[in-house]
Amino acid sequence: MLQRTKQIDIADNTSFSNKNTSRKLLPAILIGSAAGFLLALGLLVWLIHSFFFGPAPTIYENAKDYEKCWEKQIHSGLLLFPDRINPAATNTDFYYYWQDTFNFPTAQIHLACTYAPRDYAQEVSRIQAVSKQIGTHTGQVYFDGCTDFSYPAYVAVSGNNIWEYALLLEESHTIHYIFTEYCSSQDVTFDKSYLPGSFDDHSRLDFGEEFSIYEYPVYENGKITAVAGDYSREAIVPQTEGHYVDAGKYSLQVATEIDENGTETIQGCTLFYLDGTTEKTWEYSDLNGKIYRDISLNKDRSQAIITWEDGGETGQSVFDMEQHTFTF
Repeated sequence: MLQRTKQIDIADNTSFSNKNTSRKLLPAILIGSAAGFLLALGLLVWLIHSFFFGPAPTIYENAKDYEKCWEKQIHSGLLLFPDRINPAATNTDFYYYWQDTFNFPTAQIHLACTYAPRDYAQEVSRIQAVSKQIGTHTGQVYFDGCTDFSYPAYVAVSGNNIWEYALLLEESHTIHYIFTEYCSSQDVTFDKSYLPGSFDDHSRLDFGEEFSIYEYPVYENGKITAVAGDYSREAIVPQTEGHYVDAGKYSLQVATEIDENGTETIQGCTLFYLDGTTEKTWEYSDLNGKIYRDISLNKDRSQAIITWEDGGETGQSVFDMEQHTFTF
C-alpha cells in the first residue's frame, strides 16, 4: 500500500508540473508568435515600400557636385543646363534629388546662376539654339513668353510629369535651369513661382502630345503607336530601327541606324527561334556597314531576302532560316 500511495503521489506531482510548464510556455509561445508576425509584417511593409518608392534618395546641394547630374538615369539629356557652372557666375544655387521609384525615377534638379551682362547674353544665345537631332527627327526648344510661366522660358520638355526649362530673369541677369520628373509642386525645394501654371495637371495631354526634344513618335499605318528617344547629351545621334520578317518558328531582324540625312546603315542581323518554351538567338555581322533597302521572304517562307546598297551598287543577300547561313 505504501508503494502504491507513493506512485500515485508521483503521478499527481508530474501532472501538476506539466500544467505549470504549459502555463509558463504559453505566454512565451504567444510572445514569440507575435514577434514573428510583427517581423514578417515589417519585412513585407519594407519590401512594398522599396518596390514602389525605392531606396534612399541621392541628394546634392553643393555646386561642386554639379557634374554628378548626369550619373543617374533620367528622361532627359539636360541640354538646357550648361556643361559646367561658369566660374564667374554669382549667387549660384544648386539642388539635386534623385530616387529610384517604381517604373520611373523621381528627380528634381535646380541650378540658378547670376551672370555678368555679356555672359548672360551668351548663355541665352546658347539656350535659344539647343536642339536634339535623332536620325532625321529634330527637336528644337520652344520659347514661352509668360504664357504658362511667370517669366520668359525656353522649354526642352513639357510633359504631364516631366519638365525641363530655363527661366530668364532679365533684370537681374539670372537664369534658373530646372528639371523635374514625377514631382508635385509640394515636393520642389525652390520658389514655386518658378513652376509653370500647368505643373500639377498630370493628365492635360493625350498620348503623343507631350513635348520632348529627346523623343520622337513611332508611326504605324499613320498612327502613333510608340515613343522612342535618346537621353544622352549628344546633340546629334542616329536613330535605331529594326526590320523583321516572320517565318513561323524563325524570325529575322535587321538592325539599322538612321543618320541625319536619312541614310539607314545595317548594324547587325539577329535570328530568333521560338518553339514552345525553347528560345534561341544567333547574331550575324555579314551585312554590317551596308545601306539597308528592304527585307522580304521567299514563297515558302524558308529564306529571307535582304536588299542592300554598297558603294553605289545594289545587291541582295539570301539568309536560309534552317541552315542559318547567308548567300550573296
